[in-house]
Amino acid sequence: MVDESGYVRAGAEELADFLASRSAAVITGAGLSTDSGIPDYRSPNAPKRTPMTWQDFEGSEERRKRYWSGAAIGWRRFDKFSPNAGHRALAQLEISGHVRGIATQNVDGLHLRAGSKRVIELHGHLRSVRCLEC
Repeated sequence: MVDESGYVRAGAEELADFLASRSAAVITGAGLSTDSGIPDYRSPNAPKRTPMTWQDFEGSEERRKRYWSGAAIGWRRFDKFSPNAGHRALAQLEISGHVRGIATQNVDGLHLRAGSKRVIELHGHLRSVRCLEC
């Protein structure tokens, strides 16, 4: 990419000045993990999906079975993905004190695998499950 207008350079300098003067919290979503090979759900080429609501999941044993049968297939795929440069950069910014923490919509765990410690996983994670009946 050629930055003839200097837009990217100016943005990078502004970000560097901001980080030098204070610490920040970072909010991330699916776009960060696409460079790791994990597709997002909203891009133009993404298959159309109708997410199951919590009410549907909690209210129907059949829907839970359907959800978990699909999740069991998808869950195994996440082992093959690795943190990318963005995840690693955020971990380094946390270590250096420029980032105080990360809130992410992602369930892939890549922030933690990159070394970030203060991560809030807003939509949960795929490391464990809990039975609703036990």
